[in-house]
Amino acid sequence: MPRCAIFSLALLIVMSGAAGAQTPASEWNVGIYPVLYWGASGVDIDLDLPPDDGGDLGSIVESRLDGAYFGGFYASKSWFRTDVDMVWAAVGGDRVERPQFSVDLDLFYFHAAGGVRLVPNIYLTGGVRRVALKYDIRVTDFPTFTREPGIWDPVFGAGYHYEGEGRPIEIHATFEGGGFGAGADQDYSVMARVDWKPFRHFGLAAGYNFLYLKITDTVLDREFTVRQSVHGPVVGIGLYF
Repeated sequence: MPRCAIFSLALLIVMSGAAGAQTPASEWNVGIYPVLYWGASGVDIDLDLPPDDGGDLGSIVESRLDGAYFGGFYASKSWFRTDVDMVWAAVGGDRVERPQFSVDLDLFYFHAAGGVRLVPNIYLTGGVRRVALKYDIRVTDFPTFTREPGIWDPVFGAGYHYEGEGRPIEIHATFEGGGFGAGADQDYSVMARVDWKPFRHFGLAAGYNFLYLKITDTVLDREFTVRQSVHGPVVGIGLYF
């Protein structure tokens, strides 16, 4: 899935590379997304249990999404831009075969990044992602436990942003990776979105988001590894100034 998402991002950039002029360097371009619905159609959770007397590791085989929401903001001027977004997702999963276990997990994250334009429409980005998890894990022969780890991840990547002056279409696409063991072991996100602005200050946004996290935690002197990916289409409204 990450390779497919990266290929789609590259294809979007190539297809839209000939788009028209940018917003004048002297003006700020601002977009606010107060409501964006993430209809995540793919939820995958793997939970590695610590081996016990040579036992096998386990993984979730039946995943579910209970809800997802995020909002965002961007501002750009001349060669600089900044992006801020927030996400909440409630996911879970069950394994019915032995070893039998289930997971319920709430994911909250806050992301802020700054970008420097290298060439027209292409930005090099860097920032931080605050990830707060709350998960309840119930495992046969293990005590039920609840954990609420919170981590800060450094993230770096690249973005494509076309904001044509006076045109009704904006195109945004980003790829970021991070974690590096500072917070999560691995942290990857891919986003592609098209904004249609039939009115000067109001528009509709639609796209696709992919998020992958790998986090290791120690409970009762045993190491648990949670790998989670959530991806799917996004729709919402935008306000532009």
